[in-house]
Amino acid sequence: MRLEMQKIEEKANYCLNCPVKPCSNKGCPLGNNIPSFIKAIKEEDYKKAYEILSETTVLEAVCGRICPHTKQCEGSCVRGIKSNPVSIGEMEAFIGDISIKENYKISEKNIENQDKKIAIVGGGPAGITAAAFLLKHGYSVTMYEKYNYLGGLLVHGIPEFRLPKEIVKQTVQKVVDLGLEVKYNQELEKDFTLHLEARNVHIAIPNDFSSQALI
Repeated sequence: MRLEMQKIEEKANYCLNCPVKPCSNKGCPLGNNIPSFIKAIKEEDYKKAYEILSETTVLEAVCGRICPHTKQCEGSCVRGIKSNPVSIGEMEAFIGDISIKENYKISEKNIENQDKKIAIVGGGPAGITAAAFLLKHGYSVTMYEKYNYLGGLLVHGIPEFRLPKEIVKQTVQKVVDLGLEVKYNQELEKDFTLHLEARNVHIAIPNDFSSQALI
């Protein structure tokens, strides 16, 4: 583990911590504060790095492995103009993994919205992310999932060698631990229905879902 940390710290020290942050502002769809989380790695403050990333994502261990970094953050890295870009994805995955190992918690923002209930349909990456940020802001969230597990495409659409299922499971568990209520084996239009005029319903539509079910 120490050898892995040394390699990660070497990669972190390669970062210039650009004040204009093209990797974040231009390259990252989520707007992750990349220079700041890398700076925390340089300081060997991995919990702080996790907290910085958690401001904009809750799937660090996942995105660090499967995001198209060369077209996004790493593709916008200043280092990449004349040499190799900073290994942003690898460092994000490292922080995600160490957060699982050390049991870092996703921080909650407030509890002011506890009396407000939100329903989310679909426990894939979109649904999980929506649930996490709503829970962080104190909302009461119930998720309806077709299968008997969460993760969606992350579980049944990406091979194990690219994204280990155990990593997905433990990453998702962090969100569940925020207080997410999950109703498994609930298929829309079969086990329950929605009224589209209802408020506070987030529909995370899976790839194999027919839009006809919502008509």
